[in-house]
Amino acid sequence: VFLVEVQALVEKSFYPSPVRRASGFDVNRLQMLSAILSSRAGANLGDKDIYVNVIGGMELDEPAADLAVCAAILSATSNKIEKEPTVYFGEVGLSGEVRSVVGAERRLKEAERLGIKKSVGPGVVKKVVELVG
Repeated sequence: VFLVEVQALVEKSFYPSPVRRASGFDVNRLQMLSAILSSRAGANLGDKDIYVNVIGGMELDEPAADLAVCAAILSATSNKIEKEPTVYFGEVGLSGEVRSVVGAERRLKEAERLGIKKSVGPGVVKKVVELVG
């Protein structure tokens, strides 16, 4: 198990269709998560360009990264950052529900080993809208 940092930049679009770009994350999944955040969490992303970057050149191809990407997008939208290091993991379904993932215990143990005390996942939030605030 390894943990990665996910960054997002959200800006007002100057294009007819807003841009969704990702480095290290599937752009189709990014488009889906953007729609879920707009529809289910009330995030106004329809006129925003969204850029997501996975630090270190890593490629995330598992749904467990969904919640981390959503948190990064919402943080970039509100210009708020976490006060302490936080691990986010969980698959986000089309209705905005946060689903459990394989290896949750291992992820939490790795975070603890790295000194990260705060985690947000399926046991903490049930819907992605709970990240807004």
